[in-house]
Amino acid sequence: MWLFKKPTPDDLKNKAYLIYSEWGPDLRIPREERLAQQFPHIPEDLRQAWIKEFKRIDREIWEVAEEEGPKVHTSGSCRKRLKKAFPFMNRAALNRACFLAEYYAFHEGYDR
Repeated sequence: MWLFKKPTPDDLKNKAYLIYSEWGPDLRIPREERLAQQFPHIPEDLRQAWIKEFKRIDREIWEVAEEEGPKVHTSGSCRKRLKKAFPFMNRAALNRACFLAEYYAFHEGYDR
């Protein structure tokens, strides 16, 4: 019996999104490089496809923020919207994305 299940493609993609969207000192390392370091077994073309989709997620996050963020969108409605647009996203990825939408709304003054 196996102690751990083999990660699904969506599991890997969610982990990649969390690395793509991380903050702190690692932001100085280009995203492509971070993903290549963490996923050397994933073909380059697949990592590039992930990045393309993650950029679409970034655009959606900014749209939520520009719509006055938490004044208009509850965390539940943010998660529902992102899950509909990006069905692969798990709870951790949705939490990160909705946090970013709230942060951007606050930081840019869209929530006032």
